[in-house]
Amino acid sequence: MNFLAHLYLSKDLPEEMIIGNFIADAVKGKAAYTSFPAGIQKGMDFHREIDHFSDTHPEFRKGTARLFANHGKFSGIILDIFYDHVLAQHWESYHQISLPDFAASQYELIERNHHWLPEFTKYWFNVMKGDDLLSAYAYEEGIADVLHRMDQRLAIGSQMKTALNELIAHKAAYISEFQLLFSDMQLNLKDKFPNF
Repeated sequence: MNFLAHLYLSKDLPEEMIIGNFIADAVKGKAAYTSFPAGIQKGMDFHREIDHFSDTHPEFRKGTARLFANHGKFSGIILDIFYDHVLAQHWESYHQISLPDFAASQYELIERNHHWLPEFTKYWFNVMKGDDLLSAYAYEEGIADVLHRMDQRLAIGSQMKTALNELIAHKAAYISEFQLLFSDMQLNLKDKFPNF
């Protein structure tokens, strides 16, 4: 799951947990983790549960297996982006608030808590908000842009900029896999986080 799915899944949680969920990937090590308030730590735990559940789910493994021949170890990152695209394209099935309005509310919430963001996250948040990437996930052009940006900052050999071809060729499979995984994900989160 990438930014949009993570924010969607934490939408009804306390604000500190949403921030913890948003910054979790940039917080490395126990010392960094414990420097945050308990609510933000709980949000990081929430984020890591999402990632662990997703990465070990059979449907996610089907998707990464399909990508592996052309994208190797970057397959999981690409699939996370594809899943945000599927969620964005089917947004009305998941949320009563429009995607642009949801995105604007999330940018505002994160901006209010900007002081908690690690430096790396501040950079990506500014890009995300400036280009409204959460809304752009709904369009193949937006996904192409995200993949191109990722390709530029990752190691040579990711071939992420060509991954859109895989999304177009196998979109029905990615939709089906996402829907099954996302349903299971929400049941798992309800079990692990009672206030979800």
